[in-house]
Amino acid sequence: MKIAILFYSFSGNTKKACEFLKNRLSSKSIGVDLIELKLKEETASFLRQCLQAFLKKKPDLAEGGYNLEKYDCLIFSSPVWAFAIAPALRSCLVRIETLEKKRTVCFLTYGSGAGSGKALKELESIILDKGAQIIFSKNIAGNKTKDNTYLEKQFKPLLDIL
Repeated sequence: MKIAILFYSFSGNTKKACEFLKNRLSSKSIGVDLIELKLKEETASFLRQCLQAFLKKKPDLAEGGYNLEKYDCLIFSSPVWAFAIAPALRSCLVRIETLEKKRTVCFLTYGSGAGSGKALKELESIILDKGAQIIFSKNIAGNKTKDNTYLEKQFKPLLDIL
C-alpha cells in the first residue's frame, strides 16, 4: 500500500500530527509520502491567512499539480481557520480533477475548536464531490500534537483500518 499525506501547516501543529501519522504507518510497512503544500506568496500574517480562509480564497501553490494516481490512499490535512480549511489545501483540492474511487482520510487541527466541525464537513464535501470514499475523518486539538499518547488515541481507528 502507498499513501500520500497532503497537508499545510502554518504554526507546525498540523505538520507534527502528519509526521506522527507517517511514522506510525511506516512502522506497519506502509509506504508514505509527506507532501507539504506551500504557497507561491505566503503572508506571515496569521490574521490575513484567516481572512483568506474565511473568504475561501485559492492562492497559487509553489508547486504545480501532483501525481496522485500512484497512491492507494490520500490523506488531506490542514488547520482550521475562520471556520474553514487553510487556503493552501483549498487550492490543492481545486487542482485535483477527480478522486474517483480513491480511499481518502481527512483530519484537521484546531485551536479553539470553534468552526472545526463546519470546516471538516466542508472538506468532506469537497472530497466526496470528486468521487472519493472517506474512510476516516477527525478533528484534532492543535495544542496536543506534541502528545504522542493523545495522537495515538486519535488515530487508532485509522491505524486499525490500514
